[in-house]
Amino acid sequence: MKKILFALGILSVALVTSAYRPGSNRRTVVYSSTVECKNCQNKVMDNIAFEKGVKDVAVDLTKQTVKIVFDDTKTDTLTLAKAIRKLGYGAKVIKYE
Repeated sequence: MKKILFALGILSVALVTSAYRPGSNRRTVVYSSTVECKNCQNKVMDNIAFEKGVKDVAVDLTKQTVKIVFDDTKTDTLTLAKAIRKLGYGAKVIKYE
C-alpha cells in the first residue's frame, strides 16, 4: 500500500511539474508614446499595471516609450494600446517579442 501511495505521489508531482511552464505565455511589447512628464509616467504605469494579464510596465521618458510584459493568453497588443490611448497618450507598436 505504501508503494502505491508513493508512486501516486511521484506521478502527481510529475504531472504538475510538466504542466507548469513559467513565463511560457509572456510577451513583451514596446510602444512609442506621447508620455512626456513624470506625472504622465506615473499615470500610465499605475493604470496599465491593472490591465488583465499585465506583468510589468516601464515608461522611458527620454525615449518616449512604454514597455509592457504581458500574458498573451489574457490580453493582446491591441487591447493594451487602446488602454494607453484611453489615458490620452499615443501608442504605436515599435517592437514585439
